[in-house]
Amino acid sequence: MKKILNGCWAVLLSIQKIIMILSSGFILLGLVATVILRYVFQTDLFGLEELILIPAFWMYFMGASYGTYKNEHITADITNVYVKSDKLRDGIQLLNKFICFVIAIILSVWASGFVLWNINSGATSSVWNYPVYIPQTAILAGFVLMSFYLLVNILKDAKNFVNYFR
Repeated sequence: MKKILNGCWAVLLSIQKIIMILSSGFILLGLVATVILRYVFQTDLFGLEELILIPAFWMYFMGASYGTYKNEHITADITNVYVKSDKLRDGIQLLNKFICFVIAIILSVWASGFVLWNINSGATSSVWNYPVYIPQTAILAGFVLMSFYLLVNILKDAKNFVNYFR
């Protein structure tokens, strides 16, 4: 069973990495095309920025969730400076992750409502007329993955924190 879970975990992380790499490449291609069109051919492809928006959303939110997985997301943590007790510091970190988890769940619920609303409304982009839920689905996927990774980190940290009391 553990082997299957590890395999699923590796596949999930590989998919995230592939999405981040591909979306970064598409953004780069879009920016290069913009520069070439604008400064070499003195023209502009109207709405290219709108197309770049799709991989940008996916890159940002897959990157944010991957940072959460790695436990290297941006924090304003000063507890390491002021709190000297390992037990208290780990307890504060556990509380911090729990608060982040609750916020991520709330944002996941919000994002699912947002995506469903856009699917039901049939909203499309202004220039290329693609459904706006395509880039916005990245928001939902990112917050769901962040919630999942935060939960896994909370369970790991709680297990370690309980060891202080044994």
